[in-house]
Amino acid sequence: MTFRLQADAYLLSMKSALLAIALFFCGLSNAQDSTRTAPAVDVVQISGMVVTGDSLAPLAFATVFRTRDLRGTMTDVNGFFSIPALAGDTITVSSVGYLTQAFAVPRDLELPRMNVVQPLGRDTVALDEAFIYPWPTKERFKEEFLQLQLSPDAYSIGQERLDPAALYDRLMEVGRDGGEVYSYTMQQQAQQNYYAGQLPPINVFNPVAWAKFIDAVRNGSLKRP
Repeated sequence: MTFRLQADAYLLSMKSALLAIALFFCGLSNAQDSTRTAPAVDVVQISGMVVTGDSLAPLAFATVFRTRDLRGTMTDVNGFFSIPALAGDTITVSSVGYLTQAFAVPRDLELPRMNVVQPLGRDTVALDEAFIYPWPTKERFKEEFLQLQLSPDAYSIGQERLDPAALYDRLMEVGRDGGEVYSYTMQQQAQQNYYAGQLPPINVFNPVAWAKFIDAVRNGSLKRP
């Protein structure tokens, strides 16, 4: 009796083990079938340059992104970029002042990489003419200007300050600016280089200089106005 019970327990344990092994191999087979039938995701590395459409010059700091998830990158100072994408994705390229362009990643690529040169045309925007005034309307400006009530004294003072003789006196008191000093220095250096190795001419004995001097005295150009 004891031997028969032990045999039944042994057979029951063997059946349980065989059932567990069968279930394990069935699950492994199903996992392999599902892995085999699942479509492979193809990742493509896209590299290239963004250039201007008119001169094909590199376009720096242009935006390159995937339309699917709005993630991307920017071009460097040489217009180069590199971005990963999936086969079938749409890549959008944009930049301020240029027309936005887009291209699709082919699904039948032989290699997991793609080289692109994307030109962008200029986007010309015509702005309407704008007039900027210190007051909202012309009528308001006219009212404010008439309310100034300028006195004759202020008008006469303004006319005196615009007198040509007074302006000339002030001009004579003002020194030379940077451009005039530079021009004068360059002329002096050019004259020194021209007469290098010889004595410069003396205008006291130059009849042409005397003729110009006499003409200036006659027409009064040497006199102050």
